[in-house]
Amino acid sequence: FEAAICGQLGCLEVDDQVAAVKYAVAEGLADPERVGIMGWSYGGYLSAMCLAKAPDVFSCAVAGAPVTSWDGYDTHYTERYCGGTPESNPAAYDDSSVMKHVDNIEGDLLLVHGLMDENVHFRHTARLTQAMVESQKPYELLCFPKERHSPRKLEDRTYMEQQVFSFLERVLKLRGGARTR
Repeated sequence: FEAAICGQLGCLEVDDQVAAVKYAVAEGLADPERVGIMGWSYGGYLSAMCLAKAPDVFSCAVAGAPVTSWDGYDTHYTERYCGGTPESNPAAYDDSSVMKHVDNIEGDLLLVHGLMDENVHFRHTARLTQAMVESQKPYELLCFPKERHSPRKLEDRTYMEQQVFSFLERVLKLRGGARTR
């Protein structure tokens, strides 16, 4: 899988998620009008990319501590998966950036991030929110000022899970009524 995604982050993985949703819908396991995706860290990146690159499939996304542009992440990781540096392979970095695809977002997006995150710095979420503002796209933001890469304190974790559930319940119309886009 690592070799397959090298130089094209956010492509094969999105296709994989789309295929899984289409299978679940075809088998009667999922309502195609109520498909959400949630992930953290790389999963947060993938959730945002799925919302941006497959707006006809995903109604909403919860992106926790997402990497939004690989030029701002750990070089040991990005040089391996982007096939070089931002200077040597700029297309791979540009194409894999969530910001490049913001204009395609149609569904609801909840961003969750700890402000003390030392793995995926809050700068990633800040850059994405700025791109959303510039594209006039709505989003919701849930910040944890005293948390790092993910909420660890029970109170913060419980609060986060309640907020995520409320978001999903509201945007996917989980309690009666049809979802409208």
